[in-house]
Amino acid sequence: SINRIEGVFSGTLSWLCSSYDGKVPFSDLVLQAQQMGYTEPDPREDLSGRDMQRKLLILARDLGLDLELDDIALTPLMPAALAAGSWQDFLANKQLLDEFMTEKAAQAAAEDKVVRYTGAITLVDDKVQAQVGLVYVSKDDVLASLKPGDNIFVINSQWYTDNALVIQGPGAGKEVTAAGVHSDLYWLVNNLK
Repeated sequence: SINRIEGVFSGTLSWLCSSYDGKVPFSDLVLQAQQMGYTEPDPREDLSGRDMQRKLLILARDLGLDLELDDIALTPLMPAALAAGSWQDFLANKQLLDEFMTEKAAQAAAEDKVVRYTGAITLVDDKVQAQVGLVYVSKDDVLASLKPGDNIFVINSQWYTDNALVIQGPGAGKEVTAAGVHSDLYWLVNNLK
């Protein structure tokens, strides 16, 4: 039985957090990711965390859990003030994002950790806790060594307690997205006969 699944289920947020070292403003990384085609047309959709929240819900339901989207606690990867308005409003106030991430990275560094944006489902005594948000992870944690753009699933179960099962691979970019769509279409063609 599975006790906990934690991971980074967004290639975009993986790329952003793994690339961020505090030297380049976080908002510049967001713009760079947008130019590379890693983000949604409005990158605030990625920064909202809603995509990871939906993916965590799908994962929970695949595990047979009775969960709704509102059951998953969500903390966006941006200040609330940047969520409203147009993309141009966001750009005019991007220093708020930079200040937010500088503060979070400094808090993590003070604990000798790094920032990662994760989703997690924890099962304890038939109770489910699910959340998506920014966490601080030890530099020797598998999440800390995640390559920019990769997705990762860390599974703790009855059999994998001390040494979690890790599934990791590319999760961002046009090629990965196209391959996923192609795979889904192939499945549909073969299964809807």
